[in-house]
Amino acid sequence: MAAPGGLGRCVAAFWLALAFDALGLAVLLAGVFADVFFSDLLIYAGGIGIFLSLIWWVFWYAGNLEVPLEELRDDVGLAPPKGRGDSLLRGLVHGLSLRLSSAFASAPRARAAPADLELQRARGPRDRPASGR
Repeated sequence: MAAPGGLGRCVAAFWLALAFDALGLAVLLAGVFADVFFSDLLIYAGGIGIFLSLIWWVFWYAGNLEVPLEELRDDVGLAPPKGRGDSLLRGLVHGLSLRLSSAFASAPRARAAPADLELQRARGPRDRPASGR
């Protein structure tokens, strides 16, 4: 259901889009008609402002889309699989996953295990190796 007033559910996105449009248009027209040395900057900035308002218009539109509950359940995977094609694909992906994980599990490791490592004492400039006394 749409919100009262006719603006839909995403009223903030609507007003932001409108503000970006108005500000972008004002800056663009100031660049066209004002006699200043940075009119090119104003024209480009106004065009960018109007372009950025498209983001808010898309948010407003997408936020007002209504999807029936049956289609939403089907889309997110809550409905049972439709036929053999779905289970066949799942079986293929599961088999590939098992094959890859067994291949990586049996591959030799590049580093030694922590239990095989031996700690060594660091030698500084004054340290001398211990003599065999």
